[in-house]
This record gives sequence, structure tokens and C-alpha cells, in this order.
Amino acid sequence: MGGNTGSLELVLRNLAEPLDEFVMTLDEVKELLGKGGNVYVGYEPSGPIHVGTLITVRKLRDMIEAGFHSIALMADIHAILNLKGPQDLIKEVSMTYWKTVFHELGSKQIEIKLGTDFELSEDYVMDLLTLSQRVTARRAWRAMTMVARGKDPLVSHMVYPLMQALDILYLRVKIAIGGTDQRKIHALTREVFSSDIPLRVERYVPTAIHTPLLPGLTGGKMSSSIPRSHIAVHDPPELIREKIMNAFCPPGGDQYEDGKLKNPILAIAKYFILPEVGEIVVKRSRAAGGGEVEVNSYEQLERMYIAGEVHPMDLKELVANYLIEEFSRVREIFESEKELIEPLYRLQKWQRERGLFGDVEWEDVLRSYKPYLGEMRG
Repeated sequence: MGGNTGSLELVLRNLAEPLDEFVMTLDEVKELLGKGGNVYVGYEPSGPIHVGTLITVRKLRDMIEAGFHSIALMADIHAILNLKGPQDLIKEVSMTYWKTVFHELGSKQIEIKLGTDFELSEDYVMDLLTLSQRVTARRAWRAMTMVARGKDPLVSHMVYPLMQALDILYLRVKIAIGGTDQRKIHALTREVFSSDIPLRVERYVPTAIHTPLLPGLTGGKMSSSIPRSHIAVHDPPELIREKIMNAFCPPGGDQYEDGKLKNPILAIAKYFILPEVGEIVVKRSRAAGGGEVEVNSYEQLERMYIAGEVHPMDLKELVANYLIEEFSRVREIFESEKELIEPLYRLQKWQRERGLFGDVEWEDVLRSYKPYLGEMRG
């Protein structure tokens, strides 16, 4: 029982709240403890890995410690459906840049799997067609992320959630993991697979858990296609510091919007730093009273921040220093093995040529590659 209690703490650590909404379901999770099996997160490997991505990477590591086998699905076909790049280049990025980061900042035990390993098989395609007969266009639309729903969706955008559902069965996943934006897709998955739909693959109802989404540094969502909204793991130290120092970080008590933390610097401390280190030492400026203060919970940090006992610049300095140090290992690898990051540059250049980046955004992208590939233009 003691072992299962420890495993449950690992599974539930740093999940989105309330748990009764974002754990589907707690009783199912408890039933799976001690039995092992596969868990997974699906990623669209069409851009840089940023601090927000690493929330789920660390969850995959937690699940390994809890006795599960963790799979990171590089959903290359999904990226093609989203018009993010050519298949061969997305596959190359998956098995170089993405694999390196997952193994260095997550765990070398995370299995990296490509969507093209199984999504083009006859059984998968036939099951996808069967699924399309059971799910209405409106239901698929509701399961899509808000980003996809905000524009005139292509048919391929509606295929996307159906493939995500099937991926779970074909990877024999016991627990599907995703950000809170994946909850509707997982709800659709559980609903459809609890019916008597005839599939070639073994059908069962998977469990799902969800991690928080970090707000973007400039407000809105943290996105890999908006360089100023995120800290990429390969950003050089001076760019990390610049992005953090320019980030949205309001003082005082106005830290939430619709019940969600809107301050990205506090959010990084809450969801990325404190769960990893347990306690932090904040060096306070004279404006906040000076000296150092030890913080061992997010609640304590937020309380002090709202009260003005921690100045926004003090918090930004702490977060910048942590991220610079935390990502130093992958920067060193990319500096010595440029072939691991160069495919990502080529993919982003492909996206730039098709209008996915404006001039200002592209300058930020180029700055992120300078330590590895030198000065570049265009």
C-alpha cells in the first residue's frame, strides 16, 4: 500500500486542478497503480521545445518513477495535417532535436515513437474511417483545440482528434496525458470507445490526466510559433534573460483571470520550478526590503508577491537564472553537435518562407540559433 501511495503522489503531482475535472478518473488511476503499462503524450514536433512543453515531459518522467512505461509520440502526420512542414523534415527534427531534449531534460527511458510507424497501416486507416462514421462533424469540431476552432477549419483539422483517439489504442496506452486543452479530445475518446464501435484494434476505455498550460510571456497562450511568448530550451542565456525581463508580470493582487493564473513568471515558478526543487531562495531588492528569503511553497511565494515583499524584477531574476542553468546541458550538446539542432532551423526556415513568421518574429528565431549555427540572415 505504501508503494502505491507514493506512486499515486507521483502521478498526481503538478496536475491541473480541480483533480475531479482533469483526472479521468481518480479511481481508474488508483486501479492501475502497480500494474505498469504504457502512458503517453502526443506532440506535434513542428517547432522548438519550450518551457511549457517540458511540463508534460517531466510528467512522463514522473510516470516512469511510478512504474509505467512512458511514450512520447512524435505526431509527424498530425504536423503535416496542420501544414507545419514536409514529412521528411518533421521526421528528422523529431529524431534529432526533440529526442535529444526529451532524453536530457526528461528521461532516457522515454520511448520516442513516430506516428508514421503505425498510422499509415491498413488496420489504422480502416479504423480511422470507421471512427469517422461514428463521430459527427460537430462533435469533432468541439474536440478541436480553440486555436483550430478560431479559423475556418479544414477537414484535416477534424481528422486530427480522431487520430489522437486512435493513437491511444494503437499504442496500448493505459493513461493518456496532455495539457488542459486536450481534455475534450480525451473525453471524446472515452465516450466513443465505451460504445460498441467495431474496430480492428482492441477497444477499451483509456484513463486520462491533464497538466496545466503556461500563459505566454507576453499574454495569451505560450506558443512555439511566437518566439516572444516562450523560452525555448536552446535560447542563449542573454535571450532568455531578455525575454523574461520583458515579460508580463503585474504586481499586486490582480494575478488571475477566469480562475487561471495569468502571470507567466509566477506560473513558471509554480508549475516548473517549485515542483522540481521544493524550495527557492529569493534575493530581494531594496525596493522589496532587501536580504534573502527562503520560499518552500507556491502559496508562500504568491502571498509575498501580492503583498509587495517580492518585487517583480526579483522574481524575474530568479526565474531567468533557473532557466539558464536548467537548459545549460542541452545548449552544450547543441553547441558540440550542431547536426542535432540544424534540422529544426531548416524546418523553421521552411515555415518562414510560407509566411508563418513575420520579420520581427524571424529575427528572434535567428538569434536563438546564433550560438550553434552562427550569424544568419533571411
